[in-house]
Amino acid sequence: MITTSDKELKTVSLEKDTWILEVPGEVCQREGFPNGTLISLTLKNDAILGEYLKPTKEIDDFVDRIVKEDAEFFEEMKRLGD
Repeated sequence: MITTSDKELKTVSLEKDTWILEVPGEVCQREGFPNGTLISLTLKNDAILGEYLKPTKEIDDFVDRIVKEDAEFFEEMKRLGD
């Protein structure tokens, strides 16, 4: 995951026109979502579509797989952000 402070969003995955971001804990608490909730943002037809992805076993497995597959990419992005 890419992060430089607790106040910034963590990018979990980046696929074409879609970003999967981790919702900050303080937002989850305020909105009543479980910690670990993700949000999907997709560029489509000159708009941004958003959807909350509440934690499930399938989502956890997907995120783990993507992070493992793209570990070098995420490390490089983290290094560039420092």
